[in-house]
Amino acid sequence: MSVSRRRVLGAASILGAAAVVGSCGNRTPGDRVDVIVVGAGTAGLSAARSLTRAGANVVILEARDRVGGRIMTSELWPAAPVDLGASWIHGADGNPVYDEAVALGIDTAVFDVGSADGQGSFVLYSPNGTRLDADSAEQRLDAVLERLERLPAPPEVSLAAGVEKLPARMRAAARESGLTEFAADYGATPDQLALSALAEDDSFSGPQRVFPGGFGQLTTRLAEGLDVRYGTAVQAISLRDNGVALETGGQRWVADAVIVTVPLGVLKAGTIRFDPPLPDDHQRAIKAIGFGRYEKLILQFDEPFWDDVDQISVARSGAFTNWYNLERVTGQPVLMALNGGAAAAELESLPVARQTTLAAETLSGIYGGRFRGPMAAQASDWWSDPFSRGSYSFTAVGSSA
Repeated sequence: MSVSRRRVLGAASILGAAAVVGSCGNRTPGDRVDVIVVGAGTAGLSAARSLTRAGANVVILEARDRVGGRIMTSELWPAAPVDLGASWIHGADGNPVYDEAVALGIDTAVFDVGSADGQGSFVLYSPNGTRLDADSAEQRLDAVLERLERLPAPPEVSLAAGVEKLPARMRAAARESGLTEFAADYGATPDQLALSALAEDDSFSGPQRVFPGGFGQLTTRLAEGLDVRYGTAVQAISLRDNGVALETGGQRWVADAVIVTVPLGVLKAGTIRFDPPLPDDHQRAIKAIGFGRYEKLILQFDEPFWDDVDQISVARSGAFTNWYNLERVTGQPVLMALNGGAAAAELESLPVARQTTLAAETLSGIYGGRFRGPMAAQASDWWSDPFSRGSYSFTAVGSSA
């Protein structure tokens, strides 16, 4: 399984390493190019690099004022750059993302709390600060998941429905073992996540790694030499006999071909008009696949007061139950909370200050007098971002992997 079981107890390929040299900024709307790539995330940058190496004239149209998409490194705290989007390279062995980072000379560090094998150090608390037996809790969750994985899992059966198929003696254990948080790790709820998702295993082996200087280093390097047009949101794509035409706020772009790499949430929202419409099977897939809520709150402190471990979890449902010790990565006293599914939805309308207050209540509950309030806070909001409209995809009820 690609999602860490430890993380739930408390509650595009990048291709090639050769340097790309391309002409930048010398084309204007209306000039015909070989290929237009919509979106400057890793998928768009990778496609543009490969095509440029092959000799194509390529323009990337990017709605934001930066590259990276849902990879976003904040440098608000200069001594501790933090990722508000993607953080982990999930498995380094044979992973093209890791291979690209090595080829570009970008430092990474092992931070194994993202591992399905659960190699990182980990503590588990009750909400009032009692230290719990994390190993036993992990074993209980494993037992429930293994039983669920043996059930028939047609696409229309949810994780919640799967629990109801268990023997009566196991249902309570299933509900108490962290299945809500397991679904939240996908950005979903147990009613939204397909039971078949438990059997998916598309992860790479090897240690989980992060970028001490931020994941954004990678996308910045990938964009070097490419012709990226920022602040250019595509509104319509029309297929013509002699190519494609794209509309971007009164401007018209023309190309022989287009590659669309926008997030699934944008496709679901229908903010790009396709003429003719996308094929029916594409539209069915866009509708069926889930696109989840998964947000971060990152707190900076004067000094650490928490356990010297990778992960700290609280045995309850809801927000702020899983904390990650970024001091291990940045060398600075920083904690990061990940909230998915229903917990992320609860926080959606709350300002950062209110989220920080709620997070502080959780931390003070487990650490008591050792707790010290944070100096500063940052939070993501991918769900409300019009250019993402969510965090990442999951196998929803009615869809298949």
